[in-house]
Amino acid sequence: MNLSKAIRQVCVTAACVMLGTATVFAADMGQANGTNVNVREAAGTDAAVLGQISSGSEYQVTGKSGSWYQISYNGQNGFVSSDYFQLTETEGTVTGSGVNIRAAATTSSNVLGSVNAGDTLTAVGRVDGWYQVEYNGQEAYISKDYLSGDYLSSLTVVGNTDPQITPAAEEVKYAVVTAKSGLKLRKEASTNSIVLTVLPYGTVVDVDRQGTEWVRVITDDGQKGYVSADYVSIRSGEEELSRGSSSASSAKGEEIVAYAEQFIGTPYVWGGTNLNTGVDCSGFVYAVFRDFGISLNRSSASMASNGVAVSKSDLQAGDLVFFNTGGDSTISHVGIYMGDGNYIHSTDGAAYGVTVTSLSSSYSANTYVTARRVIR
Repeated sequence: MNLSKAIRQVCVTAACVMLGTATVFAADMGQANGTNVNVREAAGTDAAVLGQISSGSEYQVTGKSGSWYQISYNGQNGFVSSDYFQLTETEGTVTGSGVNIRAAATTSSNVLGSVNAGDTLTAVGRVDGWYQVEYNGQEAYISKDYLSGDYLSSLTVVGNTDPQITPAAEEVKYAVVTAKSGLKLRKEASTNSIVLTVLPYGTVVDVDRQGTEWVRVITDDGQKGYVSADYVSIRSGEEELSRGSSSASSAKGEEIVAYAEQFIGTPYVWGGTNLNTGVDCSGFVYAVFRDFGISLNRSSASMASNGVAVSKSDLQAGDLVFFNTGGDSTISHVGIYMGDGNYIHSTDGAAYGVTVTSLSSSYSANTYVTARRVIR
């Protein structure tokens, strides 16, 4: 047994001791497929939260208990719900002799080599009657009939599962994300596929291929993946809003303001981030932008480092406005500019809770500090 194999065996043995009744994994990996996924001390929603992991982040899976994966998190064991975490890599054992490893998931594809009973392969996906495996540093496939493993069926689906997807029509040029909470960009055309990233509301992407259920798109940084056709608006001709332009951010800002207005009257709760039951000033702003896939710092003072500075005369809908309610230069309050000289915010003052205030009011004019644009 080589050193790395020995080390891995020790880790697995240790995991057995720690897990108790939980099922133990060998050398498996998984990926978060939700935004701000809670990592808990134990397998249950009532367990304490150790922290949060972001969509697309990968972690070593050390076990599974019911519908919860146990992962290695910041040097300790943590649990994440399988609703927001998926297995992306697991080991399987070959069960036949002279089993062909093929270049594609079909018996008519090229044979890359063969394996024998007892050999182990790292599987990274599944499709129809095949597992996708790592073989000599390349993508390969083996029939499901000849690979055994307790967790192979939990792997993400790979391959094009929407046969209707075809090259986009010549007049189709781009698409705009219409999902207010953001849209998952996946590796393959399947809800079980790996999440590459989350595209914020209003993101403009190039359309490569188009289907009835899925659209293959290319982002500004060249990343290619699939998005649900239900949550993008397909456009033709020249882009109406250039990427990152002030007009694009203004349009998105107006959407954010309209969304925020739904929560006028929500009570002020110190430390609160629940838009329906209670929020403080930064909690309100944080929660509204979070629902559009935009991540901000949590406190009003730290939010002032998000985005870029914008002058008071250039304010547009969706900009953050900051105030020093303590009478000094320290930022202690934040709101969302609505347009027409007004902003929406959560206050524990006379108006109490989520309300609309004019920037020209004596309170606002005397305490105003700066503004930031976080929409791009």
